[in-house]
Amino acid sequence: MLWFRNLQIYRLSADHALTSESIGSELAKRPFVPCGSMDMQSCGWVAPARHAPEEFALARQDAVLISLKTEEKVLPAAVIKDELDQRVLHIEQEENRKVGRKEQREMKERITDELLPRAFTRSRTNRALLDLANGLVIVDAASAAKAEYLLSTLRETLGSLPTRLIDTEISPAMAMTDWLASEPPQAFTIGQDAELKVPGDEGSIARFKRQVMDCEEVRQHLEAGKIATRLALAFGERLTFTLTEALEIKSLAMLDVLKDEVKDMDAETQDALFESQMALLIGELRGFIPELVEALGGETQKA
Repeated sequence: MLWFRNLQIYRLSADHALTSESIGSELAKRPFVPCGSMDMQSCGWVAPARHAPEEFALARQDAVLISLKTEEKVLPAAVIKDELDQRVLHIEQEENRKVGRKEQREMKERITDELLPRAFTRSRTNRALLDLANGLVIVDAASAAKAEYLLSTLRETLGSLPTRLIDTEISPAMAMTDWLASEPPQAFTIGQDAELKVPGDEGSIARFKRQVMDCEEVRQHLEAGKIATRLALAFGERLTFTLTEALEIKSLAMLDVLKDEVKDMDAETQDALFESQMALLIGELRGFIPELVEALGGETQKA
């Protein structure tokens, strides 16, 4: 199913000149090509939908779905080390001399070159939704590093990509701490997972799993000065997710109401089902993200 599970959210500059056509045209110039025999890694753009193999930028409802594929050679360091050790031992025994560090580095490079053509490969695909109507770039990535990798590749492909991380008037940590101490905004309810931490690199951490948050233990941690760095939440009766102090959305999932809508989708083919799921994804994110930003005091206006 087409669904984003982890959200890294960026603001697209209001003066951008991107269109679905320009994005698709540029992405098509850098398609994914598998690793060559001597390549450690290769990345490029692929069509997000199987039924539209020519559409590198799948445009629907003034939003564009894109997909970056990365392939990497798997060449474990232990394999290279074992081969290097064997060759060093052979030289020392046959030539009765020590192999210096410089020679070993050169041997290691040769071994890597020799093994690369026979190495296994692994691949991954990362997706992003460019909501042109609302000026957002939403990357489905579990970490900021993976999101930045996609964005930097997109920036290289397009020539420029004026984006910045979403910044809110109230920090997520302060907001989540306040919600635990009192109550969350009307559109949200608190779940049963949380992480509380004393500020600072060496601060102690308390983690709660499947625990009702309205309890004495949580209140004691808050009174002791801990702040919330992760908190499970629900958005209405449609979504559950975990919010982090870095304004990352983790484990975004559907509740029963939304699951029922997916089941009831009237789609005769897998292609039609994909289209319905994409419409659902765009609609849910457009409803959810503004509400979350508003709950955090609104977006900080940059000069």
